[in-house]
Amino acid sequence: MEAYTKSGALQFINYCIAKGLVNSNTGGGWKAAFSKIMEGFGPDDDLTGVDVQSEVLRYNNRHPGLLSPDSLNQYQKRVLLVLQEFAKYVASPTTYKGISSRPLSTNGKSSEKKSTPESKAIATVGTAPLVDTQQPKQITSAVTDTSLMMPFPLRPNFLAQIIIPRDLTKEEATRLCNFIQALSQDAPVAST
Repeated sequence: MEAYTKSGALQFINYCIAKGLVNSNTGGGWKAAFSKIMEGFGPDDDLTGVDVQSEVLRYNNRHPGLLSPDSLNQYQKRVLLVLQEFAKYVASPTTYKGISSRPLSTNGKSSEKKSTPESKAIATVGTAPLVDTQQPKQITSAVTDTSLMMPFPLRPNFLAQIIIPRDLTKEEATRLCNFIQALSQDAPVAST
């Protein structure tokens, strides 16, 4: 299996399905979501530190209205889970058990709360936490055929997002820049 790349992740999904480490329907869902959301990555691109939420937004901007907000949310959860499980596998392929292996208590019932693998608290890739999937961020329906949601990495661990019209004019962009500058902590205060 390849390193922590897009093609390696796809091979990992196929491996999990073939070896029964994941239900084939679940694996098919993983593959569909991963292929769509990660379409902007080449087969050999490193996936370490990928911001899945930004990739979901980029996908929606490339294909506005193709997926509903609920579907985008489910795809985000699936991609996060694939990356989390792939990271576990890459870190220790000899001890990886897959998600279908759940410990059972003595009475035969699962010892964990009933939850899907997609509701894990924090998905990690390497050591960087990506998104808290317990309370998923909703992709708003404000993005339409005439608008774009633009993510902007403002600082480490902070992604600013703005929804703009697809046909933004220079005058509108200038007004928006002035508005954002007025929001800064060190903006000059008008004296009276």
